[in-house]
Amino acid sequence: MNMKSLLRLLTICCAISLTTVANAELLPYPVDTVNGQAVYKYRVPRSIGIYRISVNFGVTQDDIIKWNPQLKERGLHYDELILIPVVQEPEPQPQPEPQPQPEVVAVDSPVMTVVDTLTAVVKDSVPAEEVDTMPRTKIALLLPLQADNVRRDANMDRFMDFYEGCLIALYDLQYIDKYELYVYDIGKTDMEVKRLIADSVLHKMDAIIGPAYSNQVEPIAHLAKEDSVLVLIPFTDRVPDLEHNPFLLQFNPTSEHEAKTMAAYLEANKANINCVFVESAEMTEEISALLKEVKQRGIPHTKVSMHQILADSLSNSLKDSVENILFFPTDKYSNLQIILPHVQIGTAGQRVTLYSRYSWQKEDIALPQVYTSIFATEGEVDMTHYDAIFNRYFKHEHTLSIPRYDLLGYDLMRQLVATIKGKEYYGLQSDIHFEKVGENGGYINTHVKVIRK
Repeated sequence: MNMKSLLRLLTICCAISLTTVANAELLPYPVDTVNGQAVYKYRVPRSIGIYRISVNFGVTQDDIIKWNPQLKERGLHYDELILIPVVQEPEPQPQPEPQPQPEVVAVDSPVMTVVDTLTAVVKDSVPAEEVDTMPRTKIALLLPLQADNVRRDANMDRFMDFYEGCLIALYDLQYIDKYELYVYDIGKTDMEVKRLIADSVLHKMDAIIGPAYSNQVEPIAHLAKEDSVLVLIPFTDRVPDLEHNPFLLQFNPTSEHEAKTMAAYLEANKANINCVFVESAEMTEEISALLKEVKQRGIPHTKVSMHQILADSLSNSLKDSVENILFFPTDKYSNLQIILPHVQIGTAGQRVTLYSRYSWQKEDIALPQVYTSIFATEGEVDMTHYDAIFNRYFKHEHTLSIPRYDLLGYDLMRQLVATIKGKEYYGLQSDIHFEKVGENGGYINTHVKVIRK
């Protein structure tokens, strides 16, 4: 994607930012009239609270309780029908003389633009008397968008999806507070990150999301500690000095933590399982850590060679009366495509479950699966509001990749703001729970779940 394409996207973003009455248009829910007031008839999905509903519909929590007084004492119940007042269009006001509109302009790379959720902020383009002086939370988004690259990187689409999700999050949050989002294209090295720090651009931020690559984290971590800037690291689990830096938030749990979560599940069910590890000279960090935990906890386990599987003799390493969970030393599904048919042929009626990965859920796997994931929320999540906003402003279909990077951007932006405000947030794709690392350290997401499929 070239700079022209990026500016086209940013024009869409400014269209979002200049819309001040988001819920004046009806959302796709049934509408009725009660006592002369238009109200939505909303059926409550799982894992949603009054706070999130109030943000989604652009009303206050008191408004919701006023129309549903039973909620004051007992709270929400799954699948119950509640009434939510429709936000009314304001009465037309006399319009002032037209003023020159702010233009989206290209600025020197790597700084692409500044997008404010209520105003397109471009220097000297807004008359002084119209400038909003209300304090705003400044958030920097550091992504490797690679706008100047002639050769397209396959990961670029994911980061653009992430960016879109961040914008929708701030669009929703405009009802609560004022925010400015500063977007920087920092590439894949630490050079641009260091330049931004040297130019004092990031010192003025209240919070930062990014960077993407582990080699870029150290200078940002140093800035966070020096200037007390909250930094959420979204993609890597290699965050230096996390134990001694209270301003760092690490979204990805470590391989050791995921292994401990799975091992705890296996230990609780060890009377009915047998762990079968495929031997290999090279194992992923998670599988190595998991094998270590299995041995330490005395969980029943055996080993099988790849030769046995390819010879259709896997049954020799399986047990008849329990569930056999098969652990392969890889996180790439392409490595299993030839092997899985031999797994099915090589059994002799024993129960076999594949230790899977969240990203494999799009694949057609005949075996039952069990896996750990940070991309799983309880029950059904209502996506109607999110999809309505996405479809209104982005003229393309959202990605079908697993996980969805736009939802990741949305959840992490909402989580960062919730952390700043000292509140909780329950996500669309990720319910995040940060735990402190050490007495003076930062925080790491520990919301890892074991899922069966």
